[in-house]
Amino acid sequence: MTAAVGSLMGFGSCSSDFMDLTPTTQFTQEQVFQDAGLTQMLVNNIYDYAVDGAREHTTTGLTDDAYFTHNYGQIAVNQATVTESDLQWYSNGNCPFQWTNAYKGIYYCNLVLNNIDKVPAKAGYDLAKMKGEAAFLRAFLYTDLVRGFGGVPIIEQVYTLNDQEAMMVPRSDVGACLDFIIKDCETAFSSLPNEAAAGRATKWAAKALEARIYLQIASPLYADRTVNTLAVNQYNGDRKALYQKALDAAKAVINSGNFSLLDCRAATVAAVADKYHDIAITNNSETIWARQFDLTRVTQNVGLQHGPNGYHNWSGTTPTNDFVMSFEMADGSLSTGMTKVGEHMDSNPYLGREPRFYADLGFDGSVWGRQRAADGYALDPTPLGNLQTGTYELSSGGKSVSVTLPDGTTKSFNGTYGCDTRKGPIEDWNGSFTAYYEKKLIDTRIDAANNQQVCPYAYFRLSDMYLIAAEADVELGNLDEAATYLDALRTRISMPDTKTSLAKRGQSFTQADMREFVRHERRSELAYEDSRYYDVRRWMIAPTTNNKELCGMLVYATLKPGKTASAPYVHNESTWDYHYYVQSLSFREGRKWDNKMYFAPISRDERNRNTQLVQNPGME
Repeated sequence: MTAAVGSLMGFGSCSSDFMDLTPTTQFTQEQVFQDAGLTQMLVNNIYDYAVDGAREHTTTGLTDDAYFTHNYGQIAVNQATVTESDLQWYSNGNCPFQWTNAYKGIYYCNLVLNNIDKVPAKAGYDLAKMKGEAAFLRAFLYTDLVRGFGGVPIIEQVYTLNDQEAMMVPRSDVGACLDFIIKDCETAFSSLPNEAAAGRATKWAAKALEARIYLQIASPLYADRTVNTLAVNQYNGDRKALYQKALDAAKAVINSGNFSLLDCRAATVAAVADKYHDIAITNNSETIWARQFDLTRVTQNVGLQHGPNGYHNWSGTTPTNDFVMSFEMADGSLSTGMTKVGEHMDSNPYLGREPRFYADLGFDGSVWGRQRAADGYALDPTPLGNLQTGTYELSSGGKSVSVTLPDGTTKSFNGTYGCDTRKGPIEDWNGSFTAYYEKKLIDTRIDAANNQQVCPYAYFRLSDMYLIAAEADVELGNLDEAATYLDALRTRISMPDTKTSLAKRGQSFTQADMREFVRHERRSELAYEDSRYYDVRRWMIAPTTNNKELCGMLVYATLKPGKTASAPYVHNESTWDYHYYVQSLSFREGRKWDNKMYFAPISRDERNRNTQLVQNPGME
C-alpha cells in the first residue's frame, strides 16, 4: 500500500465517465490532489475494491444453499479445516472480506479523505460528493471486514514505509467499529446526492449500509459469551437500541420516495417468475446501489461460471437439494420430506411452488431461456432449452444406461444420459453434482459460452430494506408492522400474506414463529445475494445449517406402459414416469461445522507483520 504514495495509480483521461478507467499514465500523489479531475479518477478506482457476488465461487457456496462443483478453496471452509496458515478461500479474490484487498481499498479512501479539502475547485467536479463517496466506500469495506472477522483495526491515516511501528494497530472491538462505520455513513449521507449515475453511491446507499451494520451487530452472535469468547468480537451495548436504529435506517430508505418495489403479479406463475427474475439482472426501481459491468474492463462471466454444462458452461456454484426443497408451495405452506438421503417421489416435486423457485433455479425439465448450440440442440431440440439433469429410458436410439439408487440398487435400461449431467455427452466434467443450476443472477438469453453478460449486481436493493425492517420489528415485538413489510414483498409476487402462510404451516402469530418466518423469507428473497453466509452466523444457527449432509437429486425416467420414444429426448410427463431420489454428496464434501468458523482467520503473515493482532479463537 505504501508504495502507491510515490507513484500513485494508473489513470485514464480526466473524463468524468465512471467506466473510463483505462490506465495510460501514472501520477504522483501531489499531482492527483492538485487536480479535481485526477482526484475523481482515484475515487472511481476505489469502487473496484467493493467485491461483488457475481463470481464463480461466492459466500453462497459456503452455506446450506449451494455447493461449488469444482471444490477448490471452499471445501476447506465447509469442512472447517482452515487455519491462519492455510486460509484457502478466505485468501481468494472472490472473498468479499479478503483482508489485503479491503485494507488496500481503505488505504485509498484514507488518501482521498486526508487530502480532499486541499484540492482546488474545478468546473464540472463535485469535491463534496467525492468526499462522500470515499467515506461511503470506507464504511462499506469496514462493514465487510467486520462481518467476516469481527473487530478489526481502525485505520484513518495514511502510513508510509517509515511508519512500521505506528502501523501495528490492534483490533478495535465491534462496538468501536460500528461507531466508526456509522460516522462515515453520516458523512456520506450529508455529502452524497439523492440520485446518481448507475453504479455510483448515493445518500440512500449510505443509509442502507447503516441499516445493514446496525442489524448485524444487534444480532445474537455479538451478545453471546459462550461461543463468542474473544472480547473484540463482543458487543456490550443495548441491542434493542441497535434494532431500533436498524429499523429507522431501513424505513428512511423505504420512505425516501426514491425507490419502489416492482409489481411482478401476472396471470401465471411462470409470468410472475419471469418478472421477478428481471429484478436481479437489471437496474430498476428497487436498485439502491449495484455494481455495473461492461464488455471490456469491468466484466463478469457468471452465466459461463454457473450455467449448465449442456450449454458449454461450468456449473460453478450449484443449488443444494436442501435449498431447493426449502422454497414454499404456492399456497404459502412448506413442503415436507425430500430432504433426507433415500427419500423419494414418483411424482414431480417441483410443481406448485412459489414464483421465486422458478425464477432462481434450474432443475430437470425446466426451461433455461435460449436455444442450445448445435451439438446441444441435437440432443434437446426445444426452442428455449429444457434442462436434462436425469437419465431417461428410450425405446430406440439410446444405449445401455444405469442409475444407482441411494440404497445401492442399480437400475439398467436402454436410454440416454441428460446433456446437463456428469454422464452426458457435452463437457460432462462440468456437470452439476446436485442436478440443479443457479439461474437468479444469469441472463439466460445470452450465449454465455461465447459472450459476457452485463447484468448489474445489487449490493443493496429495496427488498433487503423491507427484510431488515421486518426482522428488527420482530425483535422489538412490533409483529403487526413486521407483517406489513413482509406482506409487501409477498403480495408483489402473488403469494399469500404472512398470517395466512403461518396458518398454512401450523404456526402462530408469535415472536418465535415470526422470527422463523422472517429468516425463511430472507433465505428465499436474498438467495445468491451474499446474505446467507452472514445470516446463519449472526443468528447462531450455523451448527444446524452447516452440519447438514450435502445432498443432490437423482432423477430417472421410465417409459409409461404402452409408450415408446426415440432420441432426441424431450421432457414429457405424459410419456415417462419420473422418479426422484435424494442422494448424498458427502463423497464430494463432508460438511462439518466447528464454532471457530463464526469468524474467519487472520493470516499468519499479517499477524507477523502486525504483532498487535490477536487471532480469532481456534484459528491458530
